[in-house]
Amino acid sequence: MNFFFNEREKRLRAGWRLIIQLVLLFFMAGFLTLGFQSIWQSSLSIASAIPQSIGFICSVWIAARLLDKRPLKHYGLSFNSQWIKDFNAGIIIAATAIGVIFFAEWFMGWLSISGYGWENKTTPYFIAALLSSLTAMLLVGFYEELFSRGYQLLNLTEGLQFPNISQHIAVAGAVIITSVLFGLLHTYNPNASAVSTFNIILAGVVLAVPFVLTGKLGLSAGLHFSWNFTQGSVFGFPVSGSYLDTSLLLIDQKGMDIWTGGAFGPEAGLMGIAGMAIMLGGSYVYILKSGYKNGISSLFLKKNTPTINSDEQAR
Repeated sequence: MNFFFNEREKRLRAGWRLIIQLVLLFFMAGFLTLGFQSIWQSSLSIASAIPQSIGFICSVWIAARLLDKRPLKHYGLSFNSQWIKDFNAGIIIAATAIGVIFFAEWFMGWLSISGYGWENKTTPYFIAALLSSLTAMLLVGFYEELFSRGYQLLNLTEGLQFPNISQHIAVAGAVIITSVLFGLLHTYNPNASAVSTFNIILAGVVLAVPFVLTGKLGLSAGLHFSWNFTQGSVFGFPVSGSYLDTSLLLIDQKGMDIWTGGAFGPEAGLMGIAGMAIMLGGSYVYILKSGYKNGISSLFLKKNTPTINSDEQAR
């Protein structure tokens, strides 16, 4: 067996494709961020989200064409009415989950509203900051799902399809591995801890399940965007250890960190796990009600054969 190249598929093996894409991402996102900051220096989150999104998306596109040899739609990007419907459903489900967390903590006396975001800012700045957070979280929700779920999950599933391993086990293994990587990527966030890392690993599983069941990233991207934006820019919680540019509500947290997540935000507490359970349950009910088959999408079960040949790549 050729350790580097799959003769049947006429492409590098999945592990090498994943490594090369990660290297591409590191250099492209890094250089683009440095270049963008030299042009526009701003504390607004949109200033870093734009170059990072370009780096993430371009690195996946290059890897898809040159390494995987298949179109981007195979990574869950079939932009049609169903995709948009899934995305909007994800927004509603995640906003509901965060709303439950907020009102539960407020009812328990674990937080209080200390003010409103527009009170100490001029109206133009408040609107600009809110739009910055909105756009940045849209981009983050999209490119992180394209990378962690779309590209990594599909390729890892293919890489784990050994003769003595069923396709279902390969999918489950890929979900676990990508979720662990997703959690580890957040270990350098402000106020991160072992608990926050574990909870974000759980979040990775919650975000992977809709992609595995539908073969589309719409629901996962909507969940990811809405969880971040509603958490940070509506209810004023920290988002993975950081505050967004502004928020509608300003809050003071008083509850025990084990419940609220403390300075990292709900993702590091038991309330965050409750919110993830709501998202997982809500997503599953939506998927069943939307006519999707109750099982793993054919995207993950079909043979891993490239769909773009060398002649197509040259055009």
